[in-house]
Amino acid sequence: MQRTSPKLWQHGAAQLAHLVVSREVSASEVIAAHIERIEAVNPQLNAIVQTFFDEAIATAKRLDDDSHLAEGGLLRGVPLSIKECFHVVGGKMTLGMTSPPKIAPSDGPLIAKLRQAGGVILGISNIPQLMIIHETRNPAYGTTQNPWNLTRSVGGSSGGEAAILAAGGTALGLGSDLGGSIRLPAHFCGVAGLKPTSRRLSRGGTAANLRGMSWLEFQPGPMARHVADLRLAMKVLARDCYSSSWNAADDPSLGFDDSQPIDISKLRVGVYADDGFFSPCPAVRRAIAEGAEGLRARGATLVELDPPPTLALLKSYFAIASADGGKDFRRLLEGSQLEPEVGRLVRLAAMPRWLRPLVSQLALSSWGKHKMAAIFKASGPRSASSLWEVTWEAICQVKQVFEDWDKAKVDVVLCPAHATPALKPNCAVDMLPAASYSVVMNLLGVPCGTVPATRVRSDEETDREIKSDAAYALAQQMEFGSTGLPIGVQVAGRFWREDQVLAVLEVLEEHYRTLPDYPDINQLPALGQAAS
Repeated sequence: MQRTSPKLWQHGAAQLAHLVVSREVSASEVIAAHIERIEAVNPQLNAIVQTFFDEAIATAKRLDDDSHLAEGGLLRGVPLSIKECFHVVGGKMTLGMTSPPKIAPSDGPLIAKLRQAGGVILGISNIPQLMIIHETRNPAYGTTQNPWNLTRSVGGSSGGEAAILAAGGTALGLGSDLGGSIRLPAHFCGVAGLKPTSRRLSRGGTAANLRGMSWLEFQPGPMARHVADLRLAMKVLARDCYSSSWNAADDPSLGFDDSQPIDISKLRVGVYADDGFFSPCPAVRRAIAEGAEGLRARGATLVELDPPPTLALLKSYFAIASADGGKDFRRLLEGSQLEPEVGRLVRLAAMPRWLRPLVSQLALSSWGKHKMAAIFKASGPRSASSLWEVTWEAICQVKQVFEDWDKAKVDVVLCPAHATPALKPNCAVDMLPAASYSVVMNLLGVPCGTVPATRVRSDEETDREIKSDAAYALAQQMEFGSTGLPIGVQVAGRFWREDQVLAVLEVLEEHYRTLPDYPDINQLPALGQAAS
């Protein structure tokens, strides 16, 4: 059957920029189509929480009237959405809190680069309160729904970005990632996302949390429906465009060079489908197997890789992240209504370390929450001396992981992004162990991305045995009724080798698109008829 031509909102960013630069369509047409799409789907999704439609229309008109291409036209006329934590001039910065918001007086460095390349910002996307849970919900803006199933979570903290991209409201988004915050929403919503190497992209011009924590650092990164658009965005975001108004320490301007093509047949790809801490569902295991086969068919050398010491890495991650006992969270939350799951997490963070072993044993392990108990026991307020000790332990653990990769001679690693499909509401904290696959990569600091792979089939929702841990029983509940939900896979690489990660993601995307269960935008069951 012959397929109809895609509507403008179904195109990717690179396609749209080409159409505008070649004058096949105008920037005004592109922006109007995406504004119409946002107005049609956002009432159901609540993904975009601030809009700049009038400004976007005016910008598009200027682009159409300008005979000179903006910065070579890399993003000319491309509709953008921006995660709420970034400074967009005139935009509110709430971090999901009900206390009086700050108004961004100017664009941050990454936003400025996107505009200078011809990108057109349509709106700001929703986040979890304080960006600290994997569910996009807060008392300031409410909950964002998953376009593949409106009863499911979009993840977090870049959940609004993933949702509006998946629904075709924008073609390119800017998110950030401290503990899977780009990759998990991408996995849940069937889009692509890249967390670059730590400190690759400027972190200036953001409303931050966990201020002062230096070992674990959030990293901005692009999100889109096509891997080629992630590559395009990196060319813009990583270019040298320093301004004296930005802090040089926050704007490394390292550049991104992808001029040398990557020969997939010369890469060694380490593969593991189970990290030994939280077993994945059948659809995730199948996605990894199908992806490995696609890479093998392109000539890559596949290496069965032992997973990293996940529990040890998770303990170090949460020990460092919670070392202040949640004091910075509490300072930020002053005067704001609390989202219940966030409030629970902040209270747990404040519990003194001497009390944690007892609570771990009596209130968690006795309820069968052994995985959460192990993480909780390792977390909590620490002295400077204790923080140094756990940081050194983390450095040694990370060094061992890289030595294992060196021994296996792997260039990149293919593994799950998350153990389950999109979660049901109000369980992000209890399902934190299932995010282990993405969280450990933040401790490593390596570049890593997620690409959509497949959707859950009706005969493979779950084969999970209810083991001794309550998290498995909860995971089984997440997997029941998950038919049709998207599944992504994760690719991690070596420091500064985003080019290799993107090359592998592109090959995987090409392979997955040939398979019958690929989560294509025109197959959205909940929103397919929302706009013409």
